[in-house]
Amino acid sequence: MNLPSPILFYDGNCGFCQQSVQFVLKNEKSDVVFFAPLQSDIADEMKKEYPELHNIDSIVFYEGKELLVESDAVLALATYLKNPFPFAKHGLVFPRFFRDGLYRVIAKHRHRLVDSNESCILPTAEQKKRFLS
Repeated sequence: MNLPSPILFYDGNCGFCQQSVQFVLKNEKSDVVFFAPLQSDIADEMKKEYPELHNIDSIVFYEGKELLVESDAVLALATYLKNPFPFAKHGLVFPRFFRDGLYRVIAKHRHRLVDSNESCILPTAEQKKRFLS
């Protein structure tokens, strides 16, 4: 499977996740990150190549041939954002169990954090080209 890189896979049914994609679009350094919902055909194809993704309830960041989930995905994604967000990479000094624990608390409550009926910013024509299905 020949995919562009990097790709942020997100829960397309989650208002918090959709708002997170909008945050990335608004704060990215350059237009290099692609986006795909976890419910998309491309995500299904990815799951064939990486069966460990079948039970993942997390964002997934695909970079090169590397798949990152939970806090590792968030920290890798932060390096593609404008200052000061790349400094989040320093969060790697904390043990993964701590970072992922914090991530899971937020993920568990994500449906309550943002109303899924809130309006979404429509992507520009250029941004739309980076949404994979």
